[in-house]
Amino acid sequence: MGEALRIVTACLIVATASFGLAPSSPEMHSRYGLSDLERFTVRPGITATVQYGADHLACQIQIEPYHPLIHQFDPAPTLISSKDVSEILDELAPVAMRGKEINEGSFQASCGVGNFHEYENVWVLRGMSACAPAVASDSGAEIIFKRDICPKVKPPVSVRKLNAP
Repeated sequence: MGEALRIVTACLIVATASFGLAPSSPEMHSRYGLSDLERFTVRPGITATVQYGADHLACQIQIEPYHPLIHQFDPAPTLISSKDVSEILDELAPVAMRGKEINEGSFQASCGVGNFHEYENVWVLRGMSACAPAVASDSGAEIIFKRDICPKVKPPVSVRKLNAP
């Protein structure tokens, strides 16, 4: 019985010590201040990673299927619902705040499709699969805010002016 008690005690000590190995969110904020990057679960299986400017307002948002921070390469992309991506885009960059549409463009390479829209206040980029069922065909989306404090982004290739000849 004494040997079993020592094993249980040792396991409890190791378990207790392991809780102190990884820093918590409050500890990280206490030590380093506000984060310039955060990830939120916006729908089951879908995350939005937000990079903030020095003013703590969003500069870039990446919407994508959930994956661990350190993950294995998987040649088959995980796709998400196009309806969900559209709803999330409207939540995070409502049409009214985007401003007038200035440019649009798209490209396709095999099954990979990308389209983008430049508005007065934001870029909205969206990745899709032309080979996937229509219900879950999006690989993700990005919102890039055009604010002076945010990094400047070069336009994607094949941009054309709207209403241009």
